[in-house]
Parts: sequence; C-alpha cells; structure tokens
Amino acid sequence: MENQIKKLKPMEFVTSFKELLLDENTHNIMVRGYFNEDKLFLTFACLSDLKKLNEGIIVIGNTTVPHERELLQRGIGKNIPKLNLSDTFNINGLTVNFTQWKRNRDFPFGFDKDFVIFHPVESALVGKDFPKFCSTLKNAQAKKNILITTNDFRDTPEKLYPHVDETLILDTTDINDENKQAYKTIRNNLEADHKPLPY
Repeated sequence: MENQIKKLKPMEFVTSFKELLLDENTHNIMVRGYFNEDKLFLTFACLSDLKKLNEGIIVIGNTTVPHERELLQRGIGKNIPKLNLSDTFNINGLTVNFTQWKRNRDFPFGFDKDFVIFHPVESALVGKDFPKFCSTLKNAQAKKNILITTNDFRDTPEKLYPHVDETLILDTTDINDENKQAYKTIRNNLEADHKPLPY
C-alpha cells in the first residue's frame, strides 16, 4: 500500500486517525506536526476514545526515562507517576508499559498489545541507527504501530515513509497565538538557513 500523506486540522486529524486505528489493513501510522504536545495529546485522546485499543507499549528513543515522562506529562496534561521500565502504568485510561527501542531490534515484541507508540523517533533516524530502528519497527507486532515525531522541522522523517502505511500531519498552527508565534519563528529560522519548511 502506498503511503498517503495528509495535512489536517485538529478535528480532521481526529476523524482520520480514528479511522486508521480501526482499519485492519493499516498497521504503521506516522504522526507529524510542529507542536509536540498537540500530537501527544490528540494521539492519546483518540486511543482513549476507542474501546478496542486499551493496552500498549511506549517505545522510547535515544532519551532517558525521566525525559520521556516529562514529554508525556506536558503533552497529556496529566501527572504521570515516576516511570520505571519494568512497571505497567495507567495513562489516560490506557494500560501501558515502556521499553527502549534498542532492546527490541532482534526479537519480535508486542504480540498481545493493541498498540505500540514510538516516541520520540527523530534521533534514531540519522546515521547508523536508522537500519536498526527499522528492524525494531518490523519487530513490533501489535495491532497498530504509531510513530510520533518530535522537533519535526526537517525532512528527516520522510526516510520512514516507505516503512509506514499512512502519515498524518497535525496542523495546529492556528489554534492559539502561542502556536502562531512559534510557527513564525520556525519558518524564519529555516529561511535564515536557506531551508524550506518540510510541509
């Protein structure tokens, strides 16, 4: 199946993302967008809304567990207990546990899970880590694999397009003044470096 790429406002994103989550032919979904918290919030909100998807794994990238906890708390807007890779947590009504992507590059995992969320992914997309990361993605056997980018200001995530079924770009540029200002800064910084916006 050829990867479809859609740039969507929040309500359109929710509709499309839920459809993909319920579509049995869609396995790997990438969520892009300039605003990290917005992507996390809506991804978890959609998963929580769907009663069919309750249990999952969050696969963290080249980051520390406390840093991932901080990112999730900011995105979901709820306090998350101190994370431990061996524990199971209830986050937004979902039962999740955590693992690091490098632990899963040689063996299949997640057979009994409804979803696997890869977050963050961008540091694994550069250099010698990329083929290893692709092996981990291939090993993820949950019903749905969801890849959420962070610091999505370049075209680096496009390397993953051949490995995903669908890519949704969440456009929350206009939802508040803070995002409008941040978008302007992103655009100006890229223009100063003579680089185009990725989308």
